[in-house]
Amino acid sequence: MIANKILNVMTKIGPIIKDKTNEEKGFEYASLANIILKAREAMIEEKIIMISHKVEQIVQKGNNVTLSMIYRFYDTEKNEKGENEYIDVNIAGEGCDKEGWATYKALSGAYKYAITQTFAIPTLDDAEKSKLTNNSETENEETEESILDGGGLNENKIESILGDPSVEDFNSLFELGGKAM
Repeated sequence: MIANKILNVMTKIGPIIKDKTNEEKGFEYASLANIILKAREAMIEEKIIMISHKVEQIVQKGNNVTLSMIYRFYDTEKNEKGENEYIDVNIAGEGCDKEGWATYKALSGAYKYAITQTFAIPTLDDAEKSKLTNNSETENEETEESILDGGGLNENKIESILGDPSVEDFNSLFELGGKAM
């Protein structure tokens, strides 16, 4: 069942550290490459593929492009009826570029957010790590050490802090999405 496999991917992907900085606007973000690396491994393990299924809309105004994409997440293993189950995710993307790259930026943004939203992947930066701890400096240092092992993120410990969704939680989201249509 695709919902179970997506839930399995969610449990395998922990938070992603924001590894890039937008110097012009002054914010940190997780790069598309970083997100793909994390999601790809778990998706392969669960035998899920993601394809861009349909472009719903593209609007260009000057150097800005907004688009609406539908990405399809397929279970490559057939179910008991001999069918490959899938879910469609409709997501917007926006890009701005003076040199003709706005469409590609919009497509990259849509792809990135289709992955992060489908698998509920949180991103963390230094400021957000402190939100996972209380105000005691000693306890903050101990918690940070337990979250970070050898300079890398210990995702198993972060996941235990952020919670562990159940199959019922995930199925409820799909039912809610169906009611909205």
